Amino acid sequence: MAAVQTENDASEIDVPQSVTSRTNGQGKQLARDLGPQQLRTFLSEADIEMGMIASGQSGIEDRTTAFSELKRIASLKREASRRLIEHADASEKDQAIGRRGELQSLSHLASLGDLQAAESLQALAEQLQSDSDPEVRSDSQLVLIGFAIEDLRNGKSDAATRVVSQIDNLLQSSSAPDAATLMVMGQAKDALLQFEHVEEASRVRSMILQEFVEPAEANSDEPDAMAGLTEMARQIAGPNPQVSEATARIQQLMETFITEANESTAVADSAVSSADWKDAVTALANEQPDLLTTQFLAGASLEAETVGRGDLAEATYQVLDDKFAALQDNRGSEARTALQARDNREKIIGKTFDPDLLSTEGNELSMEDYRGKVVLMPFWSAAFPKSLMVVDNLREIVRQYPEDVAIVGMNLDVQSTDVPAFESRNKLSFPSFRSVTDPEASVANSVAYRFGVVSLLFVAVIDQEGKVRAVEFSGRDLTPVVENLLR
Repeated sequence: MAAVQTENDASEIDVPQSVTSRTNGQGKQLARDLGPQQLRTFLSEADIEMGMIASGQSGIEDRTTAFSELKRIASLKREASRRLIEHADASEKDQAIGRRGELQSLSHLASLGDLQAAESLQALAEQLQSDSDPEVRSDSQLVLIGFAIEDLRNGKSDAATRVVSQIDNLLQSSSAPDAATLMVMGQAKDALLQFEHVEEASRVRSMILQEFVEPAEANSDEPDAMAGLTEMARQIAGPNPQVSEATARIQQLMETFITEANESTAVADSAVSSADWKDAVTALANEQPDLLTTQFLAGASLEAETVGRGDLAEATYQVLDDKFAALQDNRGSEARTALQARDNREKIIGKTFDPDLLSTEGNELSMEDYRGKVVLMPFWSAAFPKSLMVVDNLREIVRQYPEDVAIVGMNLDVQSTDVPAFESRNKLSFPSFRSVTDPEASVANSVAYRFGVVSLLFVAVIDQEGKVRAVEFSGRDLTPVVENLLR
């Protein structure tokens, strides 16, 4: 069970000498006859000192001594909390801080192995879970979720139900779930999955999406800080552990057409028809019309493109267009991005490409210098080294046709990246254009946008006249494509 970690508000409090005094070198002591303000300051100082000990910054090197000191300060914190709750001059806010402090101190002691403190913590959390103060209420409910997770790991029969019930109580009573709530919900989901409570894990996942993701999808103008929390929530939620019939059907069809592609099965002989595939993706979009489904379908369309099943890709794009593209939220943005990238990939074929860009070294670089050769152009970024996995295959093609084929890269890093240093470390001997990415711009990278790049790795094949003849993002061997152009 994780300790409850919160800060007491001491930002407007002067720190009296009596609070910070040390007696006979024994460390922090709790002076007598402290007022509410001084007790609040003590609680804040205790948190700081415990943090320093736990992080090794206190100067205490012996682990046993550090452990004992942590227990001693946690016990003093509990005493100071009780005094603050009971002080005749304490305000309602002071008393609430005292109640939070007692929860925290018992949580500290429980995490240090004090079984009696753990029992007291559970009893206190049950008592305070309906407290009038929302922060006390939230802390208590987080503690009870922790105990329910612990009971789950110890095999108690009703633990899975209690985990979900406690999370529901927390969300019902909290006006603004925060990162601490999200992390505990993630721990609960993972623990439920670990012990095969799939239905309960799926319910917790749905709660994460409802509280942290769906409100953001309905408001695309969310602040950057909330955007970060939303993205974290998407990652913590993960895929639905309960695989629906629609999801299972798509996964089965995908496995089939990928296997067929690896075996060079003709599309006419495929077991996956365009009609069956479209029925499957439509069913999924109707059943789970959320952002994760939109992202999954965008990825599935790329998968179909990659293996040469343009008919399946087109059917998927049609569903994205019909079901999501008109929505004014993250789902709509995701669908529109996928559709625009598809359109751009189609439009670039047959177009002459000669960008007005310098090389990564800052020198002049022109596609005119490569007329008469087939140019293999890997799009790459130092931030994503795997984007260069395809380079070995490209070099092998150049070795086979040294007079007819060349590699000219397209770097997509942000302005602050030291690209030449990366090239030197990784022995990238081929020249590359430098197309700087600006994450704050409406179009982060104009070249990548023009080519419909939605993921790396990505290679453009440019013919002897400087026209784009193919784009490739599967990492497959491009030798047949090149040989066809050399005939």
